[in-house]
Amino acid sequence: MNHVLPSFQRYILIIFILITYASQAQTRLRDTDTSRIKQKSIRNFLKSQMDSGVVNFEDFKPSVDAQADTSKFDSNIHHFQLQQTPAAVWNAYLTAHPARVWQGKIVSCGLIYSPVSKLVIFPDDKYPGLETGQILFIEMRVLCGLVKFPVCFRITQIDENHHAITFSYVSSGSSKGAQTIRLTNDGKGGTKIIHSSIHQTENILRDKTLYPLYHRKAIKEVHSNINNILETK
Repeated sequence: MNHVLPSFQRYILIIFILITYASQAQTRLRDTDTSRIKQKSIRNFLKSQMDSGVVNFEDFKPSVDAQADTSKFDSNIHHFQLQQTPAAVWNAYLTAHPARVWQGKIVSCGLIYSPVSKLVIFPDDKYPGLETGQILFIEMRVLCGLVKFPVCFRITQIDENHHAITFSYVSSGSSKGAQTIRLTNDGKGGTKIIHSSIHQTENILRDKTLYPLYHRKAIKEVHSNINNILETK
């Protein structure tokens, strides 16, 4: 008996295998061990995303891309200074664990999703380094910690040539916008950090008052942590 499949059947079988593999390559939100997430706001965010139809981490899309109209977004630019060279600072941004970078009175990292390994990474897990497409789940604490809310963003670009990292809030979150961290040589052997952001929410008052204030405090913690990491080395 000839067990060789006709070419049409082989074609269908290959398609079925590819579809099955693609579906298995997705990482579902519901498989996340939420007991390892310390921040209640992030646990609630994941639940609300699943309730609204987000199934896989791959379903999180950036709210700002090349086609987005950001003409009505608010914008902020802040400058920071570090004594270390741009090469050293750049390496720190690429390799430091977000749980150390996004940690302070205002910010706290709950988990990271790696699109390369298809794994959820918690603060006490080994970190593979920054990757395009990586998703970070951060808790923001404002008004002396009385108000806590989640921020979810996706790394959209890592520009080695210009020492720039761009990340966008996910489209299913409450805020739309993006931020870019760019490093330049200050001419004295140190590094100038230019942190620019564009953002928009449905709350105009918050956009004009609370956001600029706490945004600066939050990113100041981030860049200070990078400085502390470099100094400890």
